[in-house]
Amino acid sequence: MVNTEKVIRVQNVSKSFRVHTERNSTLKERVLYAGRAKYRDFVALRDVSLEVTRGESLGLIGVNGSGKSTLLKLMSKILYPDSGSVDVRGRVSSLLELGAGFHPDFSGRENVFMNGALLGLSRKEIRDKFDEIIDFSELGDFIDEPVRSYSSGMYMRLAFSVAVAVDPEIILIDEILAVGDAAFQAKCMNRLRTLRARDTTIIIVTHDTAAVERFCDRVVWMHDSRVKMEGKPINCIQSYLATVFKASNEGSNAMSFERSDTSEISEEIRSINDRVSSEATDAGHRWGTGDVSIDEVVVTSSAGQGLVQCGEPLDITIRFSVKQAVSDVDFGIGIFTADDVQCYGTNTRLDRYDTISLVQGSGSITFHSTDFCLLPGSYWIDVACSAADTQAHDYWRRATQIQVYSDINDVGLCRVPHEWALSIDS
Repeated sequence: MVNTEKVIRVQNVSKSFRVHTERNSTLKERVLYAGRAKYRDFVALRDVSLEVTRGESLGLIGVNGSGKSTLLKLMSKILYPDSGSVDVRGRVSSLLELGAGFHPDFSGRENVFMNGALLGLSRKEIRDKFDEIIDFSELGDFIDEPVRSYSSGMYMRLAFSVAVAVDPEIILIDEILAVGDAAFQAKCMNRLRTLRARDTTIIIVTHDTAAVERFCDRVVWMHDSRVKMEGKPINCIQSYLATVFKASNEGSNAMSFERSDTSEISEEIRSINDRVSSEATDAGHRWGTGDVSIDEVVVTSSAGQGLVQCGEPLDITIRFSVKQAVSDVDFGIGIFTADDVQCYGTNTRLDRYDTISLVQGSGSITFHSTDFCLLPGSYWIDVACSAADTQAHDYWRRATQIQVYSDINDVGLCRVPHEWALSIDS
């Protein structure tokens, strides 16, 4: 039987923030200009209404500044609406900001007890769950170190481990999983699937549309502080990405308070590119003789650097330096999903490219695809320069990442060119 109980009701909610353009920073200015500081109102939400059913997994997507995070904070009662109402029924666990609820000078152990108490657990309940929390977080001896010494990934590990240990009826997640490594992200998604199987309501704010499509039952697309569209993930995501990349190709200025449709989109594209660049830097691992060193990997397409539309041309350019002359080398690429499934791999030797010999200096080589057929999602790219005996001069694991989008409905990893032919016997 389908559960139709509404655990979250957001009705005609509006929320704005006062943003000061000039501040009275000195005592003299505060006395002389009291009450006259210039400000403007930033409207984060405008007359937003939605309902969430028990056990539903809901994804909130949209460009930066569209109101997603504000809506999540209203649901968690961190903020309250200027007008309208938000009704939430059930124990709520929130992962809204990195390190929120943690005291930087306390150890991880002390913060587990403090954060658990904030989420409604008794001290005994926290003690009973403590080993489970630490095992899941994989922090080991770091649990007794002050959290100010933690990396962003360690913050996320601890916060997520505490949040899912309280057996929440509703869990709210705002982009925090993006800072974790691939293995722990996969572990978190598996735990969320377990919670979903127990009828836990899950609401996720993220820019990872591929994850939303795989995990969520329904998607709400926020745009210009309103609900632009809601429905099946594939439909909302296709409309959202089509708008994003259309505006990106047309070009626009940075986001401002007097927002146009395209100004928000431009900021979103920069956000995706910055995230891709940051993740690639963190994830890279290399080995080889060093006779040839890969300096840079640049992915370009009509959608922009690091962004690819399924079925469109793609270039992967490998820029390299030669420290010592080498002969009979080959260059190769490998494309992998976020959970390390190889989608494709090739090199110049397999493609029977002319024998490559290099002298000291620098150069570049470009892999060109006229019809890149991977379906929407995030993919890692490995690049390598190797000798004839397959010994690597430079193998760069997870050198960069690409985000593929599409307006087609196929599922899986790749699109196979095809057509249908119907024949009916009389």
